[in-house]
Amino acid sequence: MKSLYVVLSKTGTITSRAISKFTGDWFTHVSISVDDNLQTMYSFGRIWSYWPWPGGFVKESVEYGLMRRFKKADILVMQVDVSDDKYAQIVEFITTMYAERKKYKYNYLGAVLSRWNVCFRSKNPRRLYCSEFVMDFLERFGIIQQEEFGKVVRPMELLKLEQSGKGKVIYRGALCQFPQLKI
Repeated sequence: MKSLYVVLSKTGTITSRAISKFTGDWFTHVSISVDDNLQTMYSFGRIWSYWPWPGGFVKESVEYGLMRRFKKADILVMQVDVSDDKYAQIVEFITTMYAERKKYKYNYLGAVLSRWNVCFRSKNPRRLYCSEFVMDFLERFGIIQQEEFGKVVRPMELLKLEQSGKGKVIYRGALCQFPQLKI
């Protein structure tokens, strides 16, 4: 067995604080990592760390970008166990996706409408927001079924992974204090 990690976060950017106030949710972003030390995480978010636009498929790390600026971001890490074969498929998929990252864009309208539980899926399947990406990702690899969450999901709702027994919270606190992280 191998593990992947679902990382919920709240960085403290103006955008993150506005989303939290607007939705009432504490965690405002979610990423996937295949590293047990969270050295590299993948999500849909801002391409440039100092400006929220444009958005797309990004690699996140405490070594560069937004997470470098916000090493004290509040995070919650859930471990999701998968078979060795599925893990290899996941790594191959995410590596290919990142290599083609310029083809992906951020689904701004979908993210805003999710506040009211309104599903807006872009006609372009490569246009996603962070929790939409994580849900699609978990569904693609058979970790969850769509009916477990519904068509619209915000980062906080991914806590249901623990309630369903498909994920286990292994850490809650500052990103820079995650025990396996090498800064």
